[in-house]
Amino acid sequence: MLVCRIWKAIVEGTPSFWTLIEAADGLQHARNAIKKTGGSPIDLTLYLDDPVSVDQFLAVVGEKVSHWRSVDLTFDGVLPASFSGLQASTCHSLEKLNLTWNDSSLFTSPLTLFNGGPAPDALKDVTFWSMPVDVAPMRLSKLSSLTLIGAPYFEMDDLLLILRNSPTLTTLNLQQCESLHPSGDSIGLPIKLSSLTKCYLEASIPLIHFLLTAIHAPSLDHLEITLDNEDSFPDSSIFSPPISGFEPTLKRLLSTAKHIQLELGDPIASITFGDLSIVLISPHADGFQHVRDVLDTLMDYSGEKGKDLKVHLQLDNVRPTIEDLQIFNRYPMVEQLTLAEEFWSGSIPINAIEAMGTRIGPGPHGWLFPELEVLHWNMNVENVGKLETALEKRYRAAHSAQQVSAEEYQHPRFLKELRFFSDEMPETETVDMEGAQRFHVLAGGAKIFVRNALVNFDTPES
Repeated sequence: MLVCRIWKAIVEGTPSFWTLIEAADGLQHARNAIKKTGGSPIDLTLYLDDPVSVDQFLAVVGEKVSHWRSVDLTFDGVLPASFSGLQASTCHSLEKLNLTWNDSSLFTSPLTLFNGGPAPDALKDVTFWSMPVDVAPMRLSKLSSLTLIGAPYFEMDDLLLILRNSPTLTTLNLQQCESLHPSGDSIGLPIKLSSLTKCYLEASIPLIHFLLTAIHAPSLDHLEITLDNEDSFPDSSIFSPPISGFEPTLKRLLSTAKHIQLELGDPIASITFGDLSIVLISPHADGFQHVRDVLDTLMDYSGEKGKDLKVHLQLDNVRPTIEDLQIFNRYPMVEQLTLAEEFWSGSIPINAIEAMGTRIGPGPHGWLFPELEVLHWNMNVENVGKLETALEKRYRAAHSAQQVSAEEYQHPRFLKELRFFSDEMPETETVDMEGAQRFHVLAGGAKIFVRNALVNFDTPES
């Protein structure tokens, strides 16, 4: 008991044990903790399901507002009547501020922070998610991270001023900021951000094109662009007309690619090419062609380094025609194909399997994906026969005695791996060795995997 009292005294008397105050622990804990923090920096968090309101929580911890180091608040419903402490000018130790409001349909007049004056000099990391904050009076500067998602009262002049005054910014995240529009004033552009390494942009094509023109980020190592294709601009116009200052950065982002990842689904399609990711939301009816157009543009920028790259194509919840798939039957060639990766896929693209067994022209390239080496399939059992039929047709010439030499082959490349991962198949179910053996032979000796486990045909089934 003596030891317990000693440890209790140590904990009670050590401020650093109390500096993380979470609303989930309740108001009584917050009242107790705030009194024991002494002069130590304080980190505050409140999330959606916490048992106290924003007003209650900030009121309890407000007596130490000058020691707040980080404030992370996520809430919904009606906007709190007061952001006690944050609306005062005394939280001069604040380094990180995250205000996330999950009810943007209830927008009110702009919220004024820091008594209408500049933000604390210590503030380096800012996130406003659907928060109606009046940003201009804050004169944000020297930031290391800025995230604005659905910010309703945020103008382009505000953004450019923040960027000019934050030369050491490392992360920029701008999404769904409908009040942002391209500026006609190019004075002082581009803004050099030598430390910027991560950039996430979700906006219209004209706005993204403007931002890529306005920012010079020679150290950028990850760029993610999300487009809503409701406008009439072709997807490839993100980089057209060419952005001279951005071109070296774009080429460097693409140069890290080991392969090109294409994911086509409904309603989202995406391209991952090195350290560049482009997401297309609600693509047009000819979404396959749109993805191909963007890919062709990126291939032009990738130059010689891109010529040896292969495509990993994923089809999920789509029903492509042979014509859709033929769009990707030219360089860069498809090396891996994944069908219906997610178990909840409402539409397993069986027609893609059938298309693999359909000749579309002469010679080995007269077959869909002639350089395909790996097939991943989240199969459902009743469609296994369709894959077997397709492979039989695809490689019939290869198994024929008339196949005289490698130079004269008329079939596409044999698969190296065939991977089945079925959510319908219980973990305890025994692998159908006979069926696996048939696929192994049909695919020219391909390795067969079931749930990532290699099927060993040399070991008798126990």
